[in-house]
Amino acid sequence: MTDRSPDGRRRRGADTRRALVRAAVDVVTAHGFDRLTLRRVADRAGASAASATYHFGTVDALLGAVAAELERDAVARLGELTRRSRTGELTLLDACTAYLVDLLGARRTEFLTMLELRVRVARGHGGAADPAAAEPDAALVDLIQDHVGNRERARELFAGVFGLSALAAFAPVTPTEPELRARMARLLAGAGLGAHDAHQPQEDRLP
Repeated sequence: MTDRSPDGRRRRGADTRRALVRAAVDVVTAHGFDRLTLRRVADRAGASAASATYHFGTVDALLGAVAAELERDAVARLGELTRRSRTGELTLLDACTAYLVDLLGARRTEFLTMLELRVRVARGHGGAADPAAAEPDAALVDLIQDHVGNRERARELFAGVFGLSALAAFAPVTPTEPELRARMARLLAGAGLGAHDAHQPQEDRLP
């Protein structure tokens, strides 16, 4: 029996919205922005076109939801790497290399989509910048700050990691894991993090 209470309607509405967002992510990552329409997304989600219009209204609003969904996925993955780094299971080099391998391997299409979305938002398209959009950046900066002890220095090093990932994503041939690890090691060394520093969180080092 269908729950017709206000709470039941809200749950169904939230479920429909999530299904529409995931369908939009699938359409954009598989076919690009030109193929994204509310009707196409509704069809893929098994929902009505009217429900897509009700929840989002415009394609730009839907793109904003797509960006937030991709960013939430990235936050979750980075959160796990940060946890493993803080427990000593991974070194900073290990964690950053794993981040790059994931981003440029299984998640490459999603990463390219996020880059395109950021460009669209910067140009005033694709919906308003969501506050959640900065969270993946903040999560990786947090991880790096554990090792360098300074927020500004961590941001500078993150910029290098992000630049490395973007250049690798645009390369005709994706670098191998050993190549990414070697580049990451050079980047950390250039920031003054030697082998010992990259293995040990800031609070655990001897004065």
